[in-house]
Amino acid sequence: MARKEKVDRIVGNDMDEAEQKMFLLKIEYEKFFSGIERIEPLRAREEIRRIMRDISLQTMTAATQRFKYQSLKARFQSLELYWTRNLVQIERGTHPKMKFRAAVNSSASAPAVPEALSAEQQAVLRQRSERSEREERAYKMVFEKYMEARATCGQSTELSFEAVREALHKQVRLIKSTYQTENVKFRILIEEGKAKVKAVPQ
Repeated sequence: MARKEKVDRIVGNDMDEAEQKMFLLKIEYEKFFSGIERIEPLRAREEIRRIMRDISLQTMTAATQRFKYQSLKARFQSLELYWTRNLVQIERGTHPKMKFRAAVNSSASAPAVPEALSAEQQAVLRQRSERSEREERAYKMVFEKYMEARATCGQSTELSFEAVREALHKQVRLIKSTYQTENVKFRILIEEGKAKVKAVPQ
């Protein structure tokens, strides 16, 4: 009979709290980057750092809790990397959402011009734009999970989203061309102690 692991309830509650706060903080940062909120949620971010530091000082005898902590730590590191990259883009004025708002403001002040596109052409452009946004969100989700897996394996997380996205995009093009399919799914694998991303046809 397998021996039951002793789980520290206090540590478990702290990790649950950190996970919930992390989820809420992610939403707050998206609001901040979108311009909905004007103040960066630094206090909430520091609160999660404090909780994670407190957890790291505890002795966790249960393997499940140690694994959950490492996963939470990797996720938070990945999020902080993403937030820092966005903040740098904002400081440089190169953030995509800032460019979009500037373009909207510019077009609002510019004189109106006749609509040159037909309704059908506009619908096609909208569909392409929506598809592009969905793909970008999907790439970001894969990137975050990949960074979490790399951190868990002790690999460097100093990889840019743009570089990873380009590598994934090449895999997608190859899969679509080879298997004549439009649906491709990504899987995060751990092979020989290293995290990898594999594109597979659907």
